[in-house]
Amino acid sequence: MLLLRSALLFLLLSPLLAVGPNAMAEPDHAHKEKVKNVLVSIHPLALLVKSAWPQLTVSSLVPANQSPHDFSLRPSDLSKVAQADSVVWLGSEFEPYLSKLMVKKGSQVDLSKGSESIEKHEEHDEHESHANHDPHLWLQPQQIPVLLSIIQAQLNLAAPENFLLSYDAWLNQTKKDFKKSKDIGFVSFHDAFYYWVEFFNLKQLAIVTQNPEKPVGTRHVVKVRNILASGQASCLFVEPQFQTRLLNKLTQGLPVNQVKIDPMASKYSINSENFMGFYQGLSQQFKQCFIE
Repeated sequence: MLLLRSALLFLLLSPLLAVGPNAMAEPDHAHKEKVKNVLVSIHPLALLVKSAWPQLTVSSLVPANQSPHDFSLRPSDLSKVAQADSVVWLGSEFEPYLSKLMVKKGSQVDLSKGSESIEKHEEHDEHESHANHDPHLWLQPQQIPVLLSIIQAQLNLAAPENFLLSYDAWLNQTKKDFKKSKDIGFVSFHDAFYYWVEFFNLKQLAIVTQNPEKPVGTRHVVKVRNILASGQASCLFVEPQFQTRLLNKLTQGLPVNQVKIDPMASKYSINSENFMGFYQGLSQQFKQCFIE
């Protein structure tokens, strides 16, 4: 009986002995994509991450319909940060409300440390510099592959090849479409599209405010209103979350073509995985301004 048990044990162990001591080691690819639950500070960037890596569970800290300019952490947000495998954010300069929490967070992606767009640049012209503008990283077409590369490297993810193919197709077509409209002027209510405008060489005549939560001087309001009254601007881009009395002051009595635009992607749920739908929508909203 003892001999029989010994023989059975040998048969069970022999396949493992044959392949050596590394037989039970994980394959190399098993080390990829261990991060599954990712918290992203703002909605449009969360939409981008989910669209590039659909297998991840992605959520955003700032709600889609809320401006990040005036956001403050709630008690429930503290647990969101703690429970996430990793947090993707814009860095302490642009999201100071997260700074203390991020000191204690092990796995995180600080996009400000890898993106060229928020470094200090030389003056763009005699009046303003890049540093004066809110970076709005998700609205910088040239930075989308860079952002994805940073996230991919730091979270040890596979390359989002399918997403990048769709993105390149959109980018090439949009460059062609916007070439026809480079001399058509427009005004933006909020300074969200500076880098988008610069990249596509569009003609933004003025912005009403850099930060919609802060008051705008009377002199500047008069200046922008005069531009609208002159007919130089084909449209005024307005955002759904900033319908204020200031907008009424700017347009009262003027035949201004107002085009609604949503740089926060609030109509696109994160789980829709449709960042490209969001970008297509933005390009269509610009075209709407140019043809009216």
